[in-house]
Amino acid sequence: MKKITLCLFLILVCPTITTAANKWHIEADTLSFLKSKKLLIADGNVIISNKDTVIYCSRFIYELPSKKAILYGPITIDTDGDIVQSSHGWLNLETYKGEFEHVRLYLGPGKVQALAFETARVQILAKKVRILGQGTYLAQKTTITTCDICENGKCSPDWSFWARKLKVTPEGKAYARDITFNVKRIPLIYSPYLSIGIKTKRHNGFLIPRLIQSTREGFGLEIPYFWAINDSFDLTFYPFYTGKRGFMTGLEANYALGENSFGTFRTRYIKDRLKDNDYNADGIIRSNKNRYWITGKIDQELAKNWPLRLDIDILSDKDFLYEFLGGSLGFDQSNSFYLNRFGRGLDEKNSFYRTNRIWLTHSFGHYFFQTSATYYDSVFPGWQEEILNPLPRVYFSRLTTPIWGPINFSFEENYTHWWREKGFRGHRLDLTPEISLNPSPWKPLDLRIAYRLKHTSYLVDWQDNHQYEYLNRTLYEIETQAGLNFSRIYPFSRFGVVGFKHVLRPKITYLYRPETNQNDLPTFTVEDRLPKSNVLDYGLLQFVTAKEKDSSGNIRYSDWLRLWVHQSFDFNEATRKLEGSDDKRHPFSDLFAEGESNFLHKIYIRASTSYNFYGLGWTTANLSLNLRNTRGENIGFDYRWDKVRKIKQINLNLRKNVYHGFWFAYNAQYSLKEGELSSSSMAFEYRTKCWWGVIKIYQNPDETRYSFYINLVGIGGWGR
Repeated sequence: MKKITLCLFLILVCPTITTAANKWHIEADTLSFLKSKKLLIADGNVIISNKDTVIYCSRFIYELPSKKAILYGPITIDTDGDIVQSSHGWLNLETYKGEFEHVRLYLGPGKVQALAFETARVQILAKKVRILGQGTYLAQKTTITTCDICENGKCSPDWSFWARKLKVTPEGKAYARDITFNVKRIPLIYSPYLSIGIKTKRHNGFLIPRLIQSTREGFGLEIPYFWAINDSFDLTFYPFYTGKRGFMTGLEANYALGENSFGTFRTRYIKDRLKDNDYNADGIIRSNKNRYWITGKIDQELAKNWPLRLDIDILSDKDFLYEFLGGSLGFDQSNSFYLNRFGRGLDEKNSFYRTNRIWLTHSFGHYFFQTSATYYDSVFPGWQEEILNPLPRVYFSRLTTPIWGPINFSFEENYTHWWREKGFRGHRLDLTPEISLNPSPWKPLDLRIAYRLKHTSYLVDWQDNHQYEYLNRTLYEIETQAGLNFSRIYPFSRFGVVGFKHVLRPKITYLYRPETNQNDLPTFTVEDRLPKSNVLDYGLLQFVTAKEKDSSGNIRYSDWLRLWVHQSFDFNEATRKLEGSDDKRHPFSDLFAEGESNFLHKIYIRASTSYNFYGLGWTTANLSLNLRNTRGENIGFDYRWDKVRKIKQINLNLRKNVYHGFWFAYNAQYSLKEGELSSSSMAFEYRTKCWWGVIKIYQNPDETRYSFYINLVGIGGWGR
């Protein structure tokens, strides 16, 4: 039957109920008003709504004096993402208090990630639920889970909490009495009282423990505790005990003061029981008394367009990152976390030093300013005193902008104070003005000619006695770039592609720099020794871009293929005087080629190689192949070969859905040069919509490690 409203029976206006708190709108198949009893009755497809709440039911009786509405099922109430489903109940439309029977309650906002492509919501099944206000519920004899459940007990969820009494607050906290944790119908854990977070909002409490078994650590247990101090700040404690190595403390702190002002700090510390037996076979025996790793990142907007950044990375010894690789505070998960939250990760595990840096930037018009201070923390004993640190550095530039017709001007200023504990140190100031010309005689031609003056001043303390010597260097550079841009569009109509664009970009670059005597200058970096240059670099870049159209008609562009080949020729080397009969000129650099393909967003291939024309032949070869699909399965293969650096290695990674929710993952790094497996890991996963668990085995020549973790979706756990 077509809906009609009260206006068909009364005064041709949309019916409303006005309370002290809200104005409610009513729609139904039939509406009637009993004046003597002051009752409003709605029957058939009833919808009652205001700005925050929508109520669906089959019959609605509203008592005007008491503001009480009696609802008959099936009833659905949607309030700010919370959904109440019931067969019968009443609700005060002014105070939003009521009581319902045979209730299924879904708690919003429902943004808990269960799988990469699915979501799950916390749901509560109860015989009776009292609503004490918006977002506040008091339930009796309840079942709590994010798994699928049935109403009359004819089916049971994979996991659930059963509570005799449960109270849910608007913040998403649940306080339960006489509660048991069940797997299917089997109760495993009982507690007379429990407080858990059952919405996606932050909530104090223990996270599910992490268990490990390792040849170097023995049995290990980590029981994290999350403390939500306030809406802007939280702490997570990671107490981790191992039988062979002792107790490790871990801490993570997060804060957020605004969209552009937030930070994270992480730390781990252990007084290690296990003495070093030359782990990694690098010839370095570390101390086991105090071992730690401290990291942190801050993004802070001091004022508009004045972002301040801070990176902290302090490490006791380089073996720490390999020996304590697992857990939320391990290297891999820490690096992924920082990349996702801040857009910048950590130095590689095998880096010689850890970078600590603070910098402030500001851009205005055609100008850019940055000041920074960097401290490199050495991971090798005895190296720290001689590491040069830019403390501080001030950089200022005027971007390339037109000043008259095709003539452009740019300018760079770079001041650095190079400091270290032992050895010479000093100040360096670089001033680099540039004038460039961009004539355009022919549209496909991109031509640029630049004259660049480079002046560098030094104040050097050679003997660490505060006696400074002034030195300077001035030279110029002439650079010419020329490139052509050719393109052609080809029609195509397969795989959702409606066309291709093929682009060819041949390019040559010539750089001239005169010879300048720099022997008396300090060597802070390679920039302090600028060799003479008379080099022509030439190459060809081409790529194929696909124009794709999805089922909704939306258009997007993606590069399916990219090829880049280039080489350089050194005129100085070609004309230099030979120093003996065995001396030969080598003016040509290695020929470098790189290719990349991303076919249908499922097949990714990247390859690069270089060839030497003076006896070495092929010097490098790298190949990466990755096949993936929309289900999250992938197989990847990497081959790395470098003749000069003596690297020859194969990496393999696999992730496969074996059967329904069962997944298998494998990663391996095999050194062809050493003829041994550098490291490998194997994981067995089971994933459902409402929980997942992983058993992982990690192995390298020094250690074998087993770990297990589980996550209850929507409730919490320990996992990725």
